[in-house]
Amino acid sequence: MSSLVERLRIRSEQKPVYNLDESDDDADFASGKSGKTEQKLERIVRTDVKENSCQACGESEDLLSCATCSYSYHPKCLLPPLKASPLPDHWRCPECVGPLSEIEKILDCEMRPTVADDNDASKLGSKQIFVKQYLVKWKGLSYLHCTWVPEKEFLKAFKSNPRLRTKVNNFHRQMASTNSSEDDFVAIRPEWTTVDRILARRGDDDGEKEYLVKYKELPYDECYWEFEPDISAFQPEIERYNKIQSRSRKSYGSKQKSSLQDAVESKKKLKEFQQYEYSPEFLSGGSLHPYQLEGLNFLRFSWSKQTHVILADEMGLGKTIQSIAFLTSLFEENVGPHLVVAPLSTLRNWEREFATWAPQMNVIMYVGSSQARAIIRQYEFYHPKSHKKIKKKKYGQIISESKQDRIKFDVLLTSYEMINLDTASLKPIKWECMIVDEGHRLKNKDSKLFLSLKQYTTYHRTLLTGTPLQNNLDELFMLMHFLDAGKFGSLEEFQEEFKDINQEEQISRLHKMLAPHLLRRVKKDVMKDLPPKKELILRVDLSSKQKEYYKAILTRNYQILTRRGGAQISNQCGMELRKLCCHPYMLEGVEPDIEDANEAYKQLLESSGKLQLLDKMMVKLKEQGHRVLIYSQFQHMLDLLEDYCTFKNWQYERIDGKVGGAERQIRIDRFNAKNSSRFCFLLSTRAGGLGINLATADTVIIYDRLNN
Repeated sequence: MSSLVERLRIRSEQKPVYNLDESDDDADFASGKSGKTEQKLERIVRTDVKENSCQACGESEDLLSCATCSYSYHPKCLLPPLKASPLPDHWRCPECVGPLSEIEKILDCEMRPTVADDNDASKLGSKQIFVKQYLVKWKGLSYLHCTWVPEKEFLKAFKSNPRLRTKVNNFHRQMASTNSSEDDFVAIRPEWTTVDRILARRGDDDGEKEYLVKYKELPYDECYWEFEPDISAFQPEIERYNKIQSRSRKSYGSKQKSSLQDAVESKKKLKEFQQYEYSPEFLSGGSLHPYQLEGLNFLRFSWSKQTHVILADEMGLGKTIQSIAFLTSLFEENVGPHLVVAPLSTLRNWEREFATWAPQMNVIMYVGSSQARAIIRQYEFYHPKSHKKIKKKKYGQIISESKQDRIKFDVLLTSYEMINLDTASLKPIKWECMIVDEGHRLKNKDSKLFLSLKQYTTYHRTLLTGTPLQNNLDELFMLMHFLDAGKFGSLEEFQEEFKDINQEEQISRLHKMLAPHLLRRVKKDVMKDLPPKKELILRVDLSSKQKEYYKAILTRNYQILTRRGGAQISNQCGMELRKLCCHPYMLEGVEPDIEDANEAYKQLLESSGKLQLLDKMMVKLKEQGHRVLIYSQFQHMLDLLEDYCTFKNWQYERIDGKVGGAERQIRIDRFNAKNSSRFCFLLSTRAGGLGINLATADTVIIYDRLNN
């Protein structure tokens, strides 16, 4: 079977051959068939050919001859090496196809040792010389097959491939402009050559097998076919794939039994709630705390009674772990599939926690580009159709296997955005359990997410939120309306019933109404050995420059505001005042252009009272070995804090709305790594405030707070 690289190497043999004939007959356009015109083509005789030898290394035996010229090569000597098995009959060499035409991107460049030619060796007196080489990733090949290519190969290829020169120039320009230090720069991250999942297999059992591989931290649209020997080090992943494929095509869940009688009997069994007295053995990540075990039993009891609930534990008590334990307990009873909807920034953490606590479950993360999601749907959603027909016991009917019966995954992790984008693919699935992380996002019944999720077919729904009541009772009602529209149907009736919530009797009645649907614990009640949290509110005066602009904004003194170098103030006076209190440079036109770095730092510090105080705190915290998270709602303020950290030569990480999901997790891992050199983490309140695990930090500074 011809490998993917060979298919990429061989240019299309099916280009139309135009016969110079006056006939308009369709036969004049021969597609891929050997006609008279093709027979007239002669092989090119190269003047520098090495007779019966490889054109690259000069050795003989096991040569692959070009179909259109007199060159021959060893498959291993080609760039990239040819791994097809068996070797193709009609193959063209790189000189005929176009040298280095299969380069996808250039990753690195450095001086590397290589074996010298005879002429160079005699001049230098050494068989090894250092030459400039480029690290190249090839089209259709994974990072496992990246190779170093000498610069002379590029120089030869420039003549026939002018675009290659542009690619090299762009690479050098990108390397020159990168802000990463040499210590941080890695051309190929180890994760990119580590198998994450295997999606498919092809090839006969007797012949050489190929596997479609997804690598860690790479999206699904960067999956590649690999021969088994190339990934032999990842035998557990191969065995896991075989185990998933060998699963019987059993129907998930009691409600999908083939006969009505079986369904009724199984539902009776489900209603017999079984409580866990101890942490379940099927959880491989450790033991649950007593309050987490209580949460697991609450979720299982609610599911058995088909009561939709909110798990509203305070942040940090392990709502994710309790949810995973709940879904794993259902998996052990052959109940599924399940849907988990969470913010994009938390999906990687969900995936890792599943791998830690329930590696036996097949968990798919459904995010990425449209092409990546199409690959997930093609390979990860359903088992192949079975040609066997299923015969119903009672009625003797012959039916085909439904799509629901062929679902391959146990849990699908996805983001809010994917729910809105791919409803057509996700809505037809009958979900056993839907878990919505950061469930307070559903407080608006007119939001697209609320309307989309309401249409999904689910047996049980669970919301996770540390703040079920943010502003008023109306928002809590909307969460309950999403869970149980029958019991919580009318907002007006609810408002009328609890119009004076300060009365003891109304509070008692509300608690009684919510009790079956809501479980909330706080840290001070369940984790008494945890040291108390210290909160300090530090008030600071404005700098002289801030006071000047503050008065000008309030009094609308446009004479000051519009003078040379003054700020161009928008009509949103309140927002401009908030920006000004953070730093005057947040206003357009205030930041001066200073070339001297020391003077620029001095002006940056002196212009803001907050930054002056922060500087004093950060120096002390650094000396005492603390690690700090700094939150701001403004990206521009994070830019200024970056300038401050850069001048101090402190290593830091940053997450804001512009940082993608995969990159966010990389930065979090870098900060949390053992002996990490990162002193502080700069975060925007929205992107860095949801479900992110940064437990290695011990100090949080909220530079400016949101109104809500």
